[in-house]
Amino acid sequence: AGGTNPVLAYAWLAAGGALIGTLVQILAGRLSDARLSAGHDRRAFYAAGTALSLAGVAWFYAAPGFAQLAGAFVLLQAGMNVAGGPYQAIVADHVPRERRGVASSWMSAYQQLGAAAGLVVAAFVHDLRLVALALGGALAASAASVLGYLRGRSPAPATAGGPRLALRGPLGTLLLSRGLVNCGFYTLLGFLLFFIRESLGVTGALVETQTGLVFLTFTLAAVPGAVLAARPADRLDKRLVVVAGVAAIVVALAVLAAARSVPVAYAGAALAGAGWGAFVTADWALAASVLPAGAMATALGIWNVATTLPQILAPLLAAPLVLRLDALRPGAGPRGAIVLAIVEFAAGAILVRRLPRA
Repeated sequence: AGGTNPVLAYAWLAAGGALIGTLVQILAGRLSDARLSAGHDRRAFYAAGTALSLAGVAWFYAAPGFAQLAGAFVLLQAGMNVAGGPYQAIVADHVPRERRGVASSWMSAYQQLGAAAGLVVAAFVHDLRLVALALGGALAASAASVLGYLRGRSPAPATAGGPRLALRGPLGTLLLSRGLVNCGFYTLLGFLLFFIRESLGVTGALVETQTGLVFLTFTLAAVPGAVLAARPADRLDKRLVVVAGVAAIVVALAVLAAARSVPVAYAGAALAGAGWGAFVTADWALAASVLPAGAMATALGIWNVATTLPQILAPLLAAPLVLRLDALRPGAGPRGAIVLAIVEFAAGAILVRRLPRA
């Protein structure tokens, strides 16, 4: 709109949305925990968050200009995060500890399928009215399903008691470990297109197509990875499952960093995606096991900071390395970004061992 630089507009919108979402989720989690301690449940937050999100989706796709688009995006971020932390805590409230690996597997599998569906919609559906209708329908259907299931059900007794939370100890370790792993993910995601174009030599319109298909391969492979990690996350030490998932990613990215052809990139993406699905499954199950039950929604809201901040930090950390390596040898920069992602993933996995056995 009117002279607005699209790159700067996107950067401010994405960063501002991430900040607002983080703050809203922590506040909603705190209020949700207090309400649970008073003998109520968390359904009101999920219902209110869904209602705000539906209004945000409708406004977003009907916005006539950038200011309205920004307002709609803020409303959408607020709504999704009013529901987000309390929703994750609802799962912990109602699922026994010995079944949280399976529950996390279902959540992560659906999350990856949703991401894959989003990629397909973005690539092939160009009527924004259909996109808005699909998003609104998915939100409404999921809310109706969750709220209907929870009607008349009481949380597990373990959630009783007031919030007890400190950044020192398990929560701080979880934040740092998860933040490093997510830095690796966003470093990989942010420089994948440059890797396909500059390091593998794909040119023209095929660059975007191949990048999208490689990432789609990664996303779809995460579904069986999540499924395979379900039972081990319940039966074994969850830290071991996290480390195993990240180890698969590290091996896959080593293959990717050395790749000279697109087929090898697909193979690396498939293995990395399977490891990512296993990591996401065990990661939530681990958090739900070591965080305090009386402050679960608050803790998970803070825990999700380790997803939002890496979206900002990862490119800032990787860009100087990429530019330096590209100046030495064209195409070396994106390979260096993948090596940096390997280091970030490995550091996150090493920190997991400092958590108590789960």
